Amino acid sequence: MLAGGALPLLLAGCQTALSPSRPLPEDGTIDVMTLLSARPDTKIFTDALKRSGLAERINIANGPTTLFVPNDTTIEALPPAQRAVLTDPKADQAKLREAVGSLIASGQLRLESIAVRNGRITTWAPGHELRITGAPAPTAKIQRAVLTNGRTVASGPTAGFARADILGSNGVIHIIDTALIVTS
Repeated sequence: MLAGGALPLLLAGCQTALSPSRPLPEDGTIDVMTLLSARPDTKIFTDALKRSGLAERINIANGPTTLFVPNDTTIEALPPAQRAVLTDPKADQAKLREAVGSLIASGQLRLESIAVRNGRITTWAPGHELRITGAPAPTAKIQRAVLTNGRTVASGPTAGFARADILGSNGVIHIIDTALIVTS
């Protein structure tokens, strides 16, 4: 039996230890899916990533993964048909996987290492690549391109990096300020 005010003190200690209000460290000690799930500004993309089935691929990948994640505000600003690809649970699964996969690349790609690759990144969506200019500067820009036989046939809007180089134990997250979602 606990004496006096020991029980309330014990319970108060438990509440503090479980508080989700503390930001998670972004120093490579926590996996990218946990980091994304904890961010209040990337809920829409995180949910779409899980529904697409690509979250599991990230978790079992044989190497690090880099994600270029539009924040919720930019997704909410998309035209309804494009937004629905990411937000509607009944959306076409192939379009969802293409939209999400076109923002994921294999490797631990910090802005500095992207500059070394001439700014071209092959994504998980076949026929899509990301092109980054101005890296590693904080003013770097990113654009999604659709390729056919190695030639660009379409390109989307250009985005900036709202937050770059968030390190996870299994990859890197870059938060971008424009949703690079193009639906066919």
